[in-house]
Amino acid sequence: MSTMIVSKQPAATLSSVPQLPILNLPLSVSSSLSTNAYEAFIQTYNCPTAMVKAYDMHRRTRNRDRRALLEASGEVAPDPILKGLVLDNQPPEFDPRNCVTVWCRPTKQVVQLVQQVQCMLRSVEPDIWLMPSENLHMTALEILHSADDDAVELELHRLKPYLKKLLAPRPAPVLVKPMLSFDQSALALSFLPEDSPIGDSGTWYTYHHYRLDLHNIVQKAGVPVESRYQVPSAHVTVARFVKPLTTGMQYWLGKLDEINNWLENDRGSDIRWVVGDERGNECRCGRIWYGGGWSEDIGSSIQQDVEAPENAWREY
Repeated sequence: MSTMIVSKQPAATLSSVPQLPILNLPLSVSSSLSTNAYEAFIQTYNCPTAMVKAYDMHRRTRNRDRRALLEASGEVAPDPILKGLVLDNQPPEFDPRNCVTVWCRPTKQVVQLVQQVQCMLRSVEPDIWLMPSENLHMTALEILHSADDDAVELELHRLKPYLKKLLAPRPAPVLVKPMLSFDQSALALSFLPEDSPIGDSGTWYTYHHYRLDLHNIVQKAGVPVESRYQVPSAHVTVARFVKPLTTGMQYWLGKLDEINNWLENDRGSDIRWVVGDERGNECRCGRIWYGGGWSEDIGSSIQQDVEAPENAWREY
């Protein structure tokens, strides 16, 4: 376990951080259902087909809406903090936003796909910032975000007794059918959940069920979950803007369409990401926005040939 201490001398304050676009679509769930957003979503989309459709509708609607904004403005929105870090040689403390999260690392197959997509993006926009392969991640649960150092230390103190349970191997959710999602500031590969039965029981368990289990364990620890959003999304950020586009907007959007056609009709059909298979999931903390920070603890990886005992890990 890492003993790294978060810096106590940030060069900026949270109130001074520019507000970047936050991409969110509200969940269409009944107010009569659970107040837990993850549980309410599962109750609303209570079969594998419905859940997959909801995930797919979210990402396609999001791309449509962001395309309209990009066409209307003709401009992207470079990330001012990332620009300061990579172009202006600002120290890490230039980004004051500390977080506590649960990360899932992509498999080698997914990393190779990301690298292919990044090469395509770089060929169009040479100045685009690409997430380094060693920093690629998917945030399964955002427990605390945009906080100061003291808040992170307090939440970790509460959470530490529950980290082993939080990061324990469990029935492996599977993600498939990658699509390139985009907005004014960043691009990501988004995935759809696959129905993943637990053993021979026929009980279905998806990535959204996994996120619900994480949420419940954190609540049991007495730690409030302060996610910016709880949308039906499973995504890995692959690139961000630090400079304006050098190409025309229509040309840029056309190239994104080409990549998505390639993913849908060719390369993406071979992708099957068993979450936690090659590397254990981890509690990632600190200045993690661009893949940094430290791992407070890392769970064991899932062995596909060893079936997890049904519900043995689900105590909450």
